[in-house]
Amino acid sequence: MSGICGAWRSDNAGRVSGTLRSLADGLRLTPQELREQSAGSMAGVAASIRFGTQQVYGDGDVLLACDADLYNEAELTALAGAPPAGTAALLAALYRRLGCDFVKKLSGNFSLVLWDERERKLIAAVDPFGVNRLVYFQNGRMLAVASRIDALLRTGEIFAEVNPRAIANFMNFGVNLAPETVFQNVRRLAPGTLLIATERATRIEPYWDMRYGVESGANERELAEKLESIVAEAVAAQVKDDRFAELGGFLSGGTDSSTVVGMMSRLGRGPVKSFSIGFDDERFNELGYAEITARKFQTEHHTYRVNAADCFEALPGMVRFFDEPFANSSAIPTYFCAKLAAENGARTLLAGDGGDELFGGNERYRTDKIFQVYQDVPRLLRKGLIEPALRLWPFERGPAGKAKRYIRRSNIPPVERYFSYNLLLTHALDTVFENDFIETLRGYSLLETPARYYQTAPARDHLDRLLYLDVKITLGDSDLPKVTQMAEMAGVQTRFPFLARSVAEFSGLIPANLKVKGLEKRYLFKQAFRNLLPQEVIRKKKHGFGIPVSVWLKSDARLRDFSRDVLFSSRALGRGYFRRSFLEELIRMHEFDDTSYYGDNLWSFLVLELWHQQYVDQPVGTAV
Repeated sequence: MSGICGAWRSDNAGRVSGTLRSLADGLRLTPQELREQSAGSMAGVAASIRFGTQQVYGDGDVLLACDADLYNEAELTALAGAPPAGTAALLAALYRRLGCDFVKKLSGNFSLVLWDERERKLIAAVDPFGVNRLVYFQNGRMLAVASRIDALLRTGEIFAEVNPRAIANFMNFGVNLAPETVFQNVRRLAPGTLLIATERATRIEPYWDMRYGVESGANERELAEKLESIVAEAVAAQVKDDRFAELGGFLSGGTDSSTVVGMMSRLGRGPVKSFSIGFDDERFNELGYAEITARKFQTEHHTYRVNAADCFEALPGMVRFFDEPFANSSAIPTYFCAKLAAENGARTLLAGDGGDELFGGNERYRTDKIFQVYQDVPRLLRKGLIEPALRLWPFERGPAGKAKRYIRRSNIPPVERYFSYNLLLTHALDTVFENDFIETLRGYSLLETPARYYQTAPARDHLDRLLYLDVKITLGDSDLPKVTQMAEMAGVQTRFPFLARSVAEFSGLIPANLKVKGLEKRYLFKQAFRNLLPQEVIRKKKHGFGIPVSVWLKSDARLRDFSRDVLFSSRALGRGYFRRSFLEELIRMHEFDDTSYYGDNLWSFLVLELWHQQYVDQPVGTAV
C-alpha cells in the first residue's frame, strides 16, 4: 500500500501540507514506511516509501513524486544533462528540458505527480500499460492524486458514494473498467495518459497507445527471429544489474513465464530463482510443466501447494489490498507465489503477463475465430441462401440443428459474442438485481466500454481489435493489478518484459494470421521460441494460474459456511443490489454442477460483499 500522491488546493494554501500528510498516511502499509513530502505555495507532492523506486524531489520550482522502475536511465541521464542523483531528480530535469513530452522517453513501469511552481501546473502520468496506477479527485477546492483510493478517502473531504455502474461492471467482468472507479467522484488515470491541470482547466491527454499494422516485406522466419531478439533484449534490460540472489521469475508452466525464465537463464549470470504454485486437485495443477522448464534451465526452483485453508486465511487482507472490488481469484496463487519468493530472498520478480494479449494466446481467440469464419462468407450467400434454407428445417437436432445454433451465435455482434458467457449477458438484469438498483444504472450498457475499445482500436483486423480490447480490460484492469498488488502485499516488486514498448510495438506489426494461424494460438510466438522452450510446454493446453475456488466453496466447510453467512447476512441483503432468489438459485446450481461457472460467480458476490464491509461499512479512510 505504499505509493505517491499530490495535492493542489485553490481554497487554502496553508492546508496543503496537512492534505499531503493525510494522503501519504492513507498509503502506508506499515509504520516503518518513510513519509516524504515537498510542498510549494499552493500544491505539493508526497510519498509513502517502501521500495527504492518511490522517491520525492523538490528544488523550489519543480516538485516531483514518482514510483518509477526505469530500464533506460543511462539514456535518460545523457538526455537530461547530468542531473542530480536519483530517479525523481532525473525526471524533474527531463521535464525542464522537454516539458510534458518527457514521459514519452520513459521505458519502464512508472507513475508520477509533478507540480510546476512557476506555471502553476500539476501533471500526473502512468506508464503505457498502467502497471502503476493513479486515481484522482477534483472539486472546486482541491485536486488530489494518489496511487490508491485509500489515500483520497483519508483526506476526509471525499464522500465515498458507490458507483452503481462499477457494481454492474464488476459483476460482469470481475473488475471495474477504467477510467471509472467504484466511487462516483473518483476517477482512474488510464494507461498511457497524462493528467494536466492548470488554473484554467484539467485535461487528460494520451501520449502512447498500441498500433497495429503489418510490417511490410518481412516473412515468417524473419519475424520470428526478430521477435526472439527483441524479447531477449527486453528481458536483459529488465534484469538490469540486479543480483540474481534477489531476482526471480514467476513460473506457471506456460509459454510466457517459461520464455522469461529461459531468457533470464541465457544471460549466464548464475542460476535463476523460479517460483511455482500448485494445488492438490490435479485438474488445476501445472507443477509438472513448471518443473520441466525448471529442469531444462537448471533453475533454483521453489514450489508451494495452495489449499482452501490458505485461501480462507488470506482472503480478508487480499480484499483490502485491492482498493476496488476484485474477483480474479487467481490473485490467491499469485500472492502465495510472491510470498514464496520473498521467503527465499527474492525482492523482484519477472512475470510473463501480456504475452497472451499481444501474441494471441487466449483460448477465446480460437473460439471466436470459429464463429468468425461464417462472417467471412459473402453476405449474399449467407443471407440469401444458407440462412433461408436452414429456417425451413423444422428440427433443432442433428447436423442442421447444430448449423442453426452455430449461425445464430456467429451472427451476434462481435463484442457481444466475445463476452456472451459473462454473468450479466447470460442472465437478464431483472433476475439478478433489484428493480431499484437497475433504475440507478439509467440504461447503462455493460458493453459500452469494450465496444468503444473495439470500434476505436487502431487496427483493421478483427483479431487485432480483440487483442486491443483485451490489452485494455483483461490486462490493464485485471491481470496487471492482480500481479502487482499481490506481489506488493508479499513485499515483492514486479517487472513485465513483454510489456516493454519495443516488444509491444513489434507485436502490433505481426500479421493477425500469424498470431492465430488456423486454430493454433500464438503461432509466431511458438515459432520464435521453439528452440528455447521444452516441447512439452509448447504443446500443452493453457491453464495459467487457475484456482479451484469453485471446488473449495463447495467442499471446504469453513469457506462454504462463511460464504453463505456473508451473502445472506442482513447487512448484505440490505444493500439493495441483488435478488435473494438469484443468490439462492446460484448456490443450488453450484451444488449440482461440476463446472466452475456457478462457483466462480459465487466468488464474485462474496468478494463484493467483503469489500463493502471493509470500505463502506468501516469509517471512511480507515487504514490497514
